[in-house]
Amino acid sequence: MKKLSVLVLALVMILLAAVPAYALPSIDQYASCTIKKAYSVYSGPGEHYYRANNGKAMYGGAGSVRVFGVTGDWILMGYGLSNGDYRVGYVPAEGLNYISNLRGDINYNLTFGSQVMYTNGVASISDDPIVKGKMFADIPADTQVIALATMGNWTYVELTLNGKPTRGFVYSYLLRNGDGSAPVAPAPVVTAAPVVTAAPTAQPVYTNPPVQTGNSLLSSLSHNCPNTGIMVPERFSPYQTHYLLTLADWVSRPTFTPVTYDSNATIVINGRVIRSGQTYQGITMTDEPQVVTIQVTSGSSTTTYTVYLQRRPSEKRTRVSAGYISRIYQKNGEWRIAADLGTVSYLSSDYSTGSRSSFSNKEYDSYDYVVSPNCLFYYGAPGSPIRLHTVNEFMANYQAFGNNLYTLIYIEDEIVAVIPYGVDESIYY
Repeated sequence: MKKLSVLVLALVMILLAAVPAYALPSIDQYASCTIKKAYSVYSGPGEHYYRANNGKAMYGGAGSVRVFGVTGDWILMGYGLSNGDYRVGYVPAEGLNYISNLRGDINYNLTFGSQVMYTNGVASISDDPIVKGKMFADIPADTQVIALATMGNWTYVELTLNGKPTRGFVYSYLLRNGDGSAPVAPAPVVTAAPVVTAAPTAQPVYTNPPVQTGNSLLSSLSHNCPNTGIMVPERFSPYQTHYLLTLADWVSRPTFTPVTYDSNATIVINGRVIRSGQTYQGITMTDEPQVVTIQVTSGSSTTTYTVYLQRRPSEKRTRVSAGYISRIYQKNGEWRIAADLGTVSYLSSDYSTGSRSSFSNKEYDSYDYVVSPNCLFYYGAPGSPIRLHTVNEFMANYQAFGNNLYTLIYIEDEIVAVIPYGVDESIYY
């Protein structure tokens, strides 16, 4: 049985794509290309908007970018930085004249909503909803913002910061409608990859969630290992339904305490019914990975949260493979990846000292495993890998940089992440 490596928890930083919480347009769709000209980048469509990097944010004119659309004389685009960060902002529409390697259709009529909303407590704003979720400013509690659109589990907003109009991304669950109502439960959506962020630990967000029949979301989910457990993503979101939690190898009885918006909602954890705010203690850890399923039902609405639970991996339980992808195909309705394998290094059981070990798969002729429906896909240069949303997108792009050597991370018998080989994982520890 293939086990989850600590590298997964350190490197992956999963956030599954969430359904928009409000009646706002989505800007999740994009075209990929290169704009072969350098431009100053602004947070909004105009030079009077806030400009990141102390007023020096620039796109250098090389590398793949995501074009989310064109609004007036400006392009909303995302691009990677040399330090591995990511930035979404605006450059002049003149850049359309310098496009090459276009993949996908550009939206030449990008439109936004305009909805008054307020922050629930202190919130933060980011220009990177794609890779690390890095925040560039804090927003005071009860600040009014104009919600423009959604991207995954983020809401794209405009407000004034330090006297300048500013656009950026705020976690949707940190906002409320002008009438003070809480977010509504999303409808189910099929997705193959998450929005990737790295947010600071902060839970719960709503200490006194309102009773709202039909809302099957959790307002908070806490565990009893805040000092020894590593949970990815760190911050709980009502719209984020999958998490990875790795524990110190001596932890034997982790517990979870879910809190619902609707105090009358039914909570079922691994088949056992509990009430909102009650601590579930039915987990006994072993060296095997476990899955904790939390099902919340309110009226006709049901939301299921999944926590993958694993003790801190030792060398024997680690399975992180490096290989040249030879085939991506479907069999019996499931996607599979076949690869010729090499050797990869990873943190050993003596992880606290930074000691590393290596694992060789060369004794096997081939590697052929099922791809998880929630697998993370990345391609591109190791210094700035780019996330893709589906298997089909990955198939169309994974050889774009002339190299099909990838790191494949898998738990049990499913691939959970595919990442360009050579990414310096030490920056994620």
